[in-house]
Formats: sequence, C-alpha cells, structure tokens
Amino acid sequence: MNALTRAATTQAPRVAAAARAQSTLPLGKFKKETFSKAWMQDSGTYPILVIMSFASFGWVGFLGYKMAYCPSVRITNKTRGQVIRTWK
Repeated sequence: MNALTRAATTQAPRVAAAARAQSTLPLGKFKKETFSKAWMQDSGTYPILVIMSFASFGWVGFLGYKMAYCPSVRITNKTRGQVIRTWK
C-alpha cells in the first residue's frame, strides 16, 4: 500500500465522523450574532477592511478618471455612435 492510499484510508473515517458530529448539533444553541459583534471585535478583521477599502477607492477613482479624461469613453448622445472621432 502506498503512502497516499494509506493516508486516505486513515483520514477519511475521521473526517466523516467529524461531519456527522457537526451535523447533529441542535440549532437552538447558537445565537445569531450582529455584524459588529461577529466582525468588529476580531482584530484580524481590521487589515482586511483597510485593504478592501483601499481597493474600492482605487477602482472607483480609476473609473472616474477614465470616464472624465479618456477620449475613447463616449457618454454624450452626439458622440456615442460615431466610429471616427470628429471632436477634440
């Protein structure tokens, strides 16, 4: 028996038993937590929030920049359907 087969046969019963034990727990014991209690009390959440905020501001800023200054973006009705640019 090779190592992969041996590892699979020894680990699979443990995983199946853990899944059965978790699925039979009564649902009434667990209370639904609010967003602030579940997320804001964990200090590991703050770096994720900072990164997500920075990324969101970045793509919104880039979108605004392209909408305002890129000549390929045509918002007005006069220039929307034209293939050749006749404006500056």
